Order: sequence, then C-alpha cells, then structure tokens
Amino acid sequence: MNGISTAITKTLYFVMAAALFLTSSMITAQVPGGSAQRADTTVLQLQVATETNDSAEIAQKLTNPLAAMISVPLQNWYDFNLGPHKDGFRYTMEAQPVYPMQISKDWNLLSRTTIPVVYQQDVTGQTTQAGLSDSTEALFLSPVHTKSIVWGAGPVFLIPTGTNGLLSTRKFGIGPTAVVLKHKGRTNAGLLASQVWSVAGSASHPYVSQTYAQPFFAYTTTKAWTFAATSYDTYNWTAGRWTAIVNPLRVSKLLKLGPQRLSVGGALRCTVTSPQYQPKGCGLEFTVTLVYPAKGE
Repeated sequence: MNGISTAITKTLYFVMAAALFLTSSMITAQVPGGSAQRADTTVLQLQVATETNDSAEIAQKLTNPLAAMISVPLQNWYDFNLGPHKDGFRYTMEAQPVYPMQISKDWNLLSRTTIPVVYQQDVTGQTTQAGLSDSTEALFLSPVHTKSIVWGAGPVFLIPTGTNGLLSTRKFGIGPTAVVLKHKGRTNAGLLASQVWSVAGSASHPYVSQTYAQPFFAYTTTKAWTFAATSYDTYNWTAGRWTAIVNPLRVSKLLKLGPQRLSVGGALRCTVTSPQYQPKGCGLEFTVTLVYPAKGE
C-alpha cells in the first residue's frame, strides 16, 4: 500500500507541476511579459529592415566612383583567344583600393590606386609571363554637397611597376582624369575618363599616349542586388588602335560576413574590337569588393 500511495503522490505532484507550468505560460502570453516578447520580435524585424536598407545604400554607393566610402575591389579577368595562333590565355587580378578624404567642409579628395597582377601564356610566341603590370594612381577632387549630378576631376599618374618588359610600358606618365554621373532613384549612370602621356622612362619602349573611357549604368534593388552594364574603351594614339571590351550585364550582391561587408559579382567581358594578338570573343570577370566605413562614419 505504501508503494501505491507513494506512486499516487508522485503522480499528483507531476500533474500539479504540469498544470502550474501551463497556467504560467498562458498568463505570460497575455500580460506585459508577452507584449515584451512581441516587442522584441518587432525590434528584431526593424533591425533586419534597417540592415537591409543599409546594405542597399552601400551597394548603390559602390556604383558611384566618387562615393565617400573606403573600398578594396579585387577584380579578376579571364581573357582567351590571344596571340598569333589565338590559343593564348591571360589572367589579370587587379586590386583597386579607394580611399576618400574630406579636406574641407565643401570638398572631398578621393584616391584610387590600380595594381594589376598578370599571368599570360602563349600571347607572345610560345612563352609565359607572370608578375606585376604597370600601376596607376588617380586623384579626384569632388564637391561634398551634390544633388543629382556628381562630378570629380584631378590628375592620374602612370607608374612603371611591371616586373617584365612584356607586362610594362617602362614609362612614367601623367595626365587628367574625371568622372561625372547622374544619380536618380536607384540608378547611377555616368562616365569615367582619362588621358595619359609618358614623360620619362625607357627609350627602348614606345611613347605612351592613351585615352581611356568607361561609360557605366547601374541599378540597385532594395535587396542589395546590383545589375550593371559598362564598357572599357582604350585608344592608343601611338599605334592608332582601339580596344573596346563590354560587360553587357554584371550582377553583384552585397553580403555581410560577421562585421565585414563585401560585394560579390560576375559578368561576361566581350571584346568588340582589339589590336592584333589581343583578346577576341568573350572572357569572364569575377569581382570581390571589401567595404569599410569611411573615417568619421
């Protein structure tokens, strides 16, 4: 009997505890504590919405070459059908760190450095070259307070950092560069252009006079997807030759990995016209851009 009584007593305790637990849960769902839980959910939803809006804003800023934002694009280009037999290949990894500085209440100074690393095979005969190519440094003076039209201008410098004579002009150069773009809603459309003339360097390498133009159009969604089209156009005045490479559609997405924001994207790069032995047809482009808050943000 004592064993049965003990079992009944334990069962009653269990039932009472379960009833108390269910009752307290129901009360919690109806009193201010439950409201607090709903409030926490609402706050979380607002935080997610705010973060999404921030991501879309950052993604759109990345389509503006003059945005006051520190970024490090790592562009990877794969070009095919090069060389005298059209069996050559070139891979280019171009780091392009961008650093803005507000030098007064009305003006920004933006530094854009380009550092290419190249591997190419069977472009010049049956040979292979790998190493640094020539770097450039561009400075843009741009007004802080702008509306729909954004512009900036300054000097650009050619620096012969190439580690191989076939990857370098072996010339120092200087010239003007400028950007102008129209901002409307979620779109940016504009043109980046520059002209470089060589002023010093190896006498065994030809004189450099080169015009570069990059028209672009980009649309960014509320989910931080960007759809863009651009063209890389270069005219070599010394040789009298055009090179025009088009990205008909570049797709990119702004992501967040821990505290780090980064944009990942890809595109076809199709050659419209190019000199002899240079790329023909379509290659590939893959870009990862690291984003950091500008000083003071």
